[in-house]
Amino acid sequence: MPLFARPKEDLAPEAEVAPPRAPRRLDGGSDADVRRCLEAHRDFLLGQVESLHPFGIGLLDSAGLTLCESIVSDLDLPTFTTAITDGWAVRHANLVGASPELPVILPVVDEVAAGGYRGAPLPKGACVRVAAGAPIPEGADAVMPAAEGLAVGDEVQFTGEVDHLANLRLVGSRISDGEELVEKGAVLTPRVLGLIAELGHDKVLARPRPRVVVLTADSSLVEPGLPLTRPWQAYDACTTLLAATARVDGAQVFAGGIVPAEPRALATVLGEQLIRADLLLLVTEVTDELVGMFTDADAIDVATCEALPGRQLFALVGPEQSPVLVLPPGPVPAYLAYLLLGRPLVQRLAGAADTWPSEEIAPVTVELPPDPASRVLLAELSERGVTPLAGEEPGAAELARANALLLLPADGEPVPAHGDVTCWLLD
Repeated sequence: MPLFARPKEDLAPEAEVAPPRAPRRLDGGSDADVRRCLEAHRDFLLGQVESLHPFGIGLLDSAGLTLCESIVSDLDLPTFTTAITDGWAVRHANLVGASPELPVILPVVDEVAAGGYRGAPLPKGACVRVAAGAPIPEGADAVMPAAEGLAVGDEVQFTGEVDHLANLRLVGSRISDGEELVEKGAVLTPRVLGLIAELGHDKVLARPRPRVVVLTADSSLVEPGLPLTRPWQAYDACTTLLAATARVDGAQVFAGGIVPAEPRALATVLGEQLIRADLLLLVTEVTDELVGMFTDADAIDVATCEALPGRQLFALVGPEQSPVLVLPPGPVPAYLAYLLLGRPLVQRLAGAADTWPSEEIAPVTVELPPDPASRVLLAELSERGVTPLAGEEPGAAELARANALLLLPADGEPVPAHGDVTCWLLD
């Protein structure tokens, strides 16, 4: 069921039409845009989103997810004591004092092969022939190697002692019953999943992958693979860029591609996409018309942020209060906004720890004048320092070359060549 009201057709005009209700501002303020620093805006958005509820997920489907329970072993591994070498299972006390001058002779009462049953308990003053890997009969507490005993008929002559627990792989020596092996909050890597499978579990309690829908509303863009038919058209890089990044971040991604930018048509598309979205990313410019489109949304926030271009719009919509984050158009602004705002939301939905780009201080190779449009520039970081990438409107090509984001000073002062600046490292 669409979130936003669809236009009524072929209906008689109503005598009196109620004015559209104003959306509830998430910060409790007026209709005016608020201004926040980047960290405050990110924290504000994270405060509007809760982690997805965990449930039992099959091991293969849980790879990369965050564990929501501690894994405690309910069995011993190995599950029984086995012989390390071919030989004779004995009670070590029966061989105390054995020597070439005073050998000890024990009757052989049984034989156990690897993978066989351990048989009856070992009587005092007797031994059992065992193969490497064979279970040790109850009562035996050591294995004398085969070369250390001389078999004569149904008896074995021993000319030396054996240490207690010698040549045994003890029950629970690898993993013991009741031992905590994986802590709650651990990432389910392939190795961790292998351990859980070895314990006999086929499911784990984990939060599912957040479902992220990526849409781009721009009539001048064309989907890759289709021809450009107008001089002003360009190929859409944002949808692929953001969808791929969200997928690498562990989300289940639905790339909706290019959608109508007209508010009523866009509202219909968004309403249809909400059924499969834990987070909806919309790439478009935040205009008054777009803000007005969210009149029927449950809650909305419109802000300006020093590190990001344009107005930032966030809304909670639909019966499930699904978050919608609007990202600025263009590969670089959209990618930057996703890294700083979208990725933390995906991580919060997944129950993972919030991360921030790694920082490094480096000298800039050229003088940097203040930039009134943005404090963040694409850059290449090398042993010589950090160099901003040229271009008034950098796109996906420059983004592919960049390995860092350069932060201009918050005070708006220029940075001289070889002066130190803060860089955020890109993946």
